[in-house]
Amino acid sequence: MRVLWLVLTLVAAAHASAYERFMSPNGKLEAYTTANWPDGSGTKLFLRRAQTRDTGVMLWQNNRWIDAKWSPDSRFLAVIDHFDGHIADVYVFGITAANPAGPSIATLLYHTPELRTYDVQWDVVDWLLNTRSIILKRKVHFGFRQETIVAHIGTTALKTPHPDQT
Repeated sequence: MRVLWLVLTLVAAAHASAYERFMSPNGKLEAYTTANWPDGSGTKLFLRRAQTRDTGVMLWQNNRWIDAKWSPDSRFLAVIDHFDGHIADVYVFGITAANPAGPSIATLLYHTPELRTYDVQWDVVDWLLNTRSIILKRKVHFGFRQETIVAHIGTTALKTPHPDQT
């Protein structure tokens, strides 16, 4: 009986409420995180319409943690994948709502160069929507360098960049 209770508790914890919620500026969509594994480790990021109880669409998953930042016009979602304590990459999704009753569509449009480079951490600084660009900060721990770049988001979908993505 105790084993059954433990299994049910772990399953319930895995499907428990979100760790973090990232509401779009227009209030129509939300991204939220949950545990990736039954033991509570890792993170999954989902996208759904605001104020709904459905699961939505899974955008990203990893074994550590994920952060997300919306563009001011709610058309783009930047996902910061903290792959491990030494690596953080940024992936930018274009977000569209083709059908008001259906799920939102997320298309990967950009990712930071040289993915999963050890001791390199990227973060989002700001958005330049008039030029469809994002301002990113790159911090290199080995060598103690830091720089800011402006990256064009693009309009063409990218291939999924790594095998952890499902």
